Amino acid sequence: MQYHELKKFAQWFNQDFEILFNDTQAGANAYLNTLSIKDKQILSNEVTKLLQELPGKDHKGLKNAWIRLGAQWWCNDAMPPLLKKLSKDGSQQ
Repeated sequence: MQYHELKKFAQWFNQDFEILFNDTQAGANAYLNTLSIKDKQILSNEVTKLLQELPGKDHKGLKNAWIRLGAQWWCNDAMPPLLKKLSKDGSQQ
């Protein structure tokens, strides 16, 4: 599967992410607030697919995929719960 919206979202988490935003959720919300309802649904579907492809408790595969999508920032404590929340099963839409 190609990830279009997820790739754009991952790239939002650049090397300055932690400097620009107080916390992960605030930074994610700043991006999500720019999306249309349709794009949020696409992102949710893509996150769900990624999480299905990379199950695991240590999130090492998820982190590697996140970096391959263009992200330069990852937090072990914050990113997996955020992505789960964005998935179809835990959508905040």
